[in-house]
Amino acid sequence: MTNRRSSIDLVKMALYLLKRCWLIVLCAAIGFGYMYWRSLKVGDTYTASGTMYVYNANPNLMNYGYTNMSDLNSAVQLVDTYAQVVKSNRVLDAIVDRMAADHPRITTGAIAGSLSMGTVSETGVVRVSSRTGDPALSADIVNTVLDVAPAEIKRVVGAGDIEIIDYASAPSRPDARQDIRRGLNGALIGAVAAAALLVLLFLLDQKIDDPKELTEQYTLPVLASVRRRKEEDADPGAFVLNEKSPMENIEAYAKLRMNLLYTLVGKQSHSVAVVSAISGEGKSTIAANLAISLAMSGKKVLLVDADMRRSCQQDLFYYDHHLAGLSEVLVGQHQWRHCLVNTSQDNLQVLPTGHQPPNPSELLGSEAMRELLLDMESEYDIVLLDAPPINIVSDPLALSDRVAGSLFVVRQGFSDHREVRKALTAAEMTGMDLLGFVFYGERLKTGGYYSRKYYKSYYHKYDHREHASADHSGSKDPAASGGGAVHPGQPEIPASKAADSEDQNELQSNRRRRGNEGEQA
Repeated sequence: MTNRRSSIDLVKMALYLLKRCWLIVLCAAIGFGYMYWRSLKVGDTYTASGTMYVYNANPNLMNYGYTNMSDLNSAVQLVDTYAQVVKSNRVLDAIVDRMAADHPRITTGAIAGSLSMGTVSETGVVRVSSRTGDPALSADIVNTVLDVAPAEIKRVVGAGDIEIIDYASAPSRPDARQDIRRGLNGALIGAVAAAALLVLLFLLDQKIDDPKELTEQYTLPVLASVRRRKEEDADPGAFVLNEKSPMENIEAYAKLRMNLLYTLVGKQSHSVAVVSAISGEGKSTIAANLAISLAMSGKKVLLVDADMRRSCQQDLFYYDHHLAGLSEVLVGQHQWRHCLVNTSQDNLQVLPTGHQPPNPSELLGSEAMRELLLDMESEYDIVLLDAPPINIVSDPLALSDRVAGSLFVVRQGFSDHREVRKALTAAEMTGMDLLGFVFYGERLKTGGYYSRKYYKSYYHKYDHREHASADHSGSKDPAASGGGAVHPGQPEIPASKAADSEDQNELQSNRRRRGNEGEQA
């Protein structure tokens, strides 16, 4: 069920970095400010320089690729060797001893850190420089090196001779400050570090953000992409589909409805489970709204809350969660027809989950569950089951051979590829027939005919409800307000939380009355 990709999507990575470019800019600003402040804090520096001439008079060096003393290249090649000799412990100790009288606190580390050597225009002239915060100290270090180093260089290298050209004098002006340059270097370091961190986070991120990722990495089709409503209110009922919902949502569920019915063609069973990898991915909302959409199309639908451990449908349809339901039916305490609850949508009824049993998985995989589904299918066009997450419990896997197939809900920015692969593996091992993905998210991309710029205007043109409301603006018919019909003599589930306590009391009394009648029968 998976198509593994070894390549990295560079375009997606670029977009990921572009969306978070503010972090790169922020780190660059911090790096610039820090390095600029540090540069100001260091203070002025003074560089003193002296020169010496190096020539090669040892014919034995011919064997090492050097020419005679007139060949300047031989001196240039020796400069790196001289620099290492000058910074050796023996030479540095001699320099410290020579300078101890005037600079008692001088150390070999300070001298080595301040020294630099290089040729002048690729000639045999070598410039020795020292940079410190004291002009006199810089000059003393250079002059002491020029006095001490030649003898040690000749002893180690065995090359000709060294002549001092110019001794250093204390500089009268400080070095040109490079505060801006150091700040820019800090900005570059900060930006590169931030970009590297973002690239690492991108490579480690396994969240699913686009339906394209599902089609590229898995063989299952994406049956529909449904936009999740952004609600500040925590009321789950705000997510339930109704006739006043945005047309975009109604059409998304209509597409899911048609694709689902197409996949069921040729199957003997028409019971479908709605599953997900983990909890919180929106499977209960998808199941409820798909059931409503099917009922809107004229299908007779039964929605079964099969999540006996963590039922959610009572929060979406506002019925009493203490009602008897599926668990009582499977153990033989109630008839399933006596446990049904009507909704405000025609052709849609709900079977509550009932009280939590100690063995939900065994009940869902029992022969009683098979017979129950067959009995339900004889009276309904389609039976939808809101099943538990696959990776949390084994309950949905127990339904594998009880239903025609399952819809796999994936939530944008929440579902993880690792969890999805784990769930697909478990489903494949138990023989669960997954019909396809349902992508559920708040930031769906729209393109083509219904692009973000134009789709609202197109939905407005095709939305017949606005024209109907304009023609019947003076009508007081409740059907014109989008509310569904209620079956006489049966409890009503309000379409919103506007239902008062009297409705709830009436619902419970009717339920008890019907239960007593069933037991007497």
